Amino acid sequence: MTQHRPHRSSRSRAWGQPLPVAKSRMLKRNLLFLAITAGATATLALCSKAQAAGGAYVVDNGGINAPGECNVDLWYQADRRQGSNHNSVLVPACTFSQLPGVQLGAALQRQETDEHGETQLSPQVKLALLDRDDLGLQLALAGSAHWALNRSHSFDGGDLSLPLTFSPSDALHLNLSTGWSHAYDDGQQHHRWTWGTGVEYELLPSLTLIAERYGQRGGEQAWQAGPRLHIGHALDLDLILGQHLTDRRDRWLTTGVTLRF
Repeated sequence: MTQHRPHRSSRSRAWGQPLPVAKSRMLKRNLLFLAITAGATATLALCSKAQAAGGAYVVDNGGINAPGECNVDLWYQADRRQGSNHNSVLVPACTFSQLPGVQLGAALQRQETDEHGETQLSPQVKLALLDRDDLGLQLALAGSAHWALNRSHSFDGGDLSLPLTFSPSDALHLNLSTGWSHAYDDGQQHHRWTWGTGVEYELLPSLTLIAERYGQRGGEQAWQAGPRLHIGHALDLDLILGQHLTDRRDRWLTTGVTLRF
């Protein structure tokens, strides 16, 4: 059977059609976020070594910041179907010289859903359990608690996980995480085992490709993937596409920036 290609004129009209309002608004927000964060922080690219994982990715790696080093993650996530549903997250974290095996941080998240907003604060701690360069292995224990700042029942749950990273080469890193989650959903408490797998491949010195698959037993499952651009040695820019694998298979687009100093 012969397939007929569309005429050039019809193809031009298809490309010329405007995007739906919700998708156009989401695209503009993500591009504006990238432009502002890149322009504001590019001059702060210091001499510390940038690392992969982290940021808006769910599957953690088994390493922590070197003693005396900090990082700041900032990302914006928007639902591709519902442009009014989006999250903004700021996560500073540091490893102090006095506590070389402990990384302390906190996540501040603002979530907007159908014109309803909620702000959540999540203190975080990550303990280094194993770091063997000769074997390419890193293991840590990570925990966090979640509090909603604008409702009466403020405690929203907590998480514990054991992230493990295996690096068979300098360019390839494999992440595996297993843990436990406690959450309140509409007044009901849920306890679920969590899991996740991720891969990072350094295609170029300035470009790393990252993909992950994660989920909860009896809960959500999803994947995320995208490129990470390294600007200098301290600044990373992320562009991530993700999708739920249950219910409506919602998709989202995330833009993020990580600064290390």
